[in-house]
Amino acid sequence: MAFMIASGIIDTILASWWFIIVLVLLLLTILWMQHIKSMRREKARGRRRPGINPVIILGMVTIFALLLLALPWYLGTLEAPPADRHRIITPVVAPEDRAEIILEVEGMTHTGCEDQIQRRVAGLPGIELAEADHETGQTRVVYDRSLTSAEEIASVIEEAGYGVVELPEQP
Repeated sequence: MAFMIASGIIDTILASWWFIIVLVLLLLTILWMQHIKSMRREKARGRRRPGINPVIILGMVTIFALLLLALPWYLGTLEAPPADRHRIITPVVAPEDRAEIILEVEGMTHTGCEDQIQRRVAGLPGIELAEADHETGQTRVVYDRSLTSAEEIASVIEEAGYGVVELPEQP
């Protein structure tokens, strides 16, 4: 439950990321302009404040803010995902042992959820393809039924903190 709440907060932040960037840059610009005006007034009066230089503090805050603003680009969250990003594929399964299921999964809110489910499911033996989609709430898995089962796949998804609505009937 806490994971789903945190995911929702992260989604909200990422959805408004451009607004946050503009707001922070505007705030930093205002702070720098105020500091420059203050320095000019003090210079004109022939005074100087004792203590820590505010330029150093403001500079450190600016660098820290710019690093935080660049974080989504570094993590790749603002770029469009490549077409194969949502798929994990391993060697082909023999036709007689090949099975495919589509699971309704609750709790997926963003691509990070998709990636987590795909990695966990792909860690099971005999998984040919694991494809999750947070927008539809579905996870498609092609697997070797001689090496794993739909119950094991659902169990791994539930261990990751998501809910599997109902297992489809297996042939």
